[in-house]
Amino acid sequence: MARLIRPTTLVTSLLLVAATAVAASTTSAENVAVSSSRDHPLKATPAPGRRGRIVGGRPVDDLDESTGVHFIAKLFTRDDGFYCGGTVVSDYPHVLTRAGCSPQVGDIVRLGGARLFDGLVTRVRAVAVHHKYNPVGDVADVAVLTLEKVKPWKLRRAGVLPATLNKKWDNPHGLYLTGYGATDKAAQSAGSLQLKRGYLPVASWTHCRKITDAIRVPGLSRVGLPINPNAQVCLWGSNRSGALCERDVGGPMFRVKNRKINHNGQTETVRVYELYAISSFWIATTNERCPQGMPNIGSKVAEYYYWIQGQMK
Repeated sequence: MARLIRPTTLVTSLLLVAATAVAASTTSAENVAVSSSRDHPLKATPAPGRRGRIVGGRPVDDLDESTGVHFIAKLFTRDDGFYCGGTVVSDYPHVLTRAGCSPQVGDIVRLGGARLFDGLVTRVRAVAVHHKYNPVGDVADVAVLTLEKVKPWKLRRAGVLPATLNKKWDNPHGLYLTGYGATDKAAQSAGSLQLKRGYLPVASWTHCRKITDAIRVPGLSRVGLPINPNAQVCLWGSNRSGALCERDVGGPMFRVKNRKINHNGQTETVRVYELYAISSFWIATTNERCPQGMPNIGSKVAEYYYWIQGQMK
């Protein structure tokens, strides 16, 4: 991520970038509404030289144990255009993504695999969008996808293992985020063929709202994005951290934990991948569509834990 910029210098140059119908602008005539949704899918292999990382992150492969490659889900339109990320959260299987991605029944889903077009292929059988979802500010930006049933042994053979849902928000220092989206700050690249991972510290909403409260949303009488601090998390890093960009939204924000278990009378340490949030949107400037050093927003899984569980029954 790029250097931290004082919020006061950005009041007239911010816009909201998200996979949503929200049209966010400020008093500056240079600002435009920008989307990253199923309406602009990646239908072709990116040109040579356009492979890369979550802006400021690093590429990973199937052998990286801490990257979450085994629970990554890739959402494609019915004609195989990649448009959003997701997280495998059950063996049925179910995938958790953002409501603003507008997933549809019949969409293609690839489960697992560090390469974009790798993974076990299945389709969306049902879509459940949270009843409180509001595209203005992307509050309750959560959707559960029920996929065509896949036998558990096929998931295991493909290296697919569900992530654990975070049930109680415990104020983590930061979260990993992964995706296949555009890899440069200007979002000129089509996307990445290789999964990328970045890490961002969790920032206080007191700090982040100095930015989000300065954004004017058409249709609202007041300035500022509607934010629910209890249900949304703000990640904000430095110029050495990762950043969301086109088609990264819907993907996981997670932590890796070591837990001790008793197995056949022996104490063993196992690695647990806990999904804390769903990537929702990020803040951009008129100069950089996918800047580093600006807020990246996610929807907290703990806030919707019981609703999510209810959709997977």
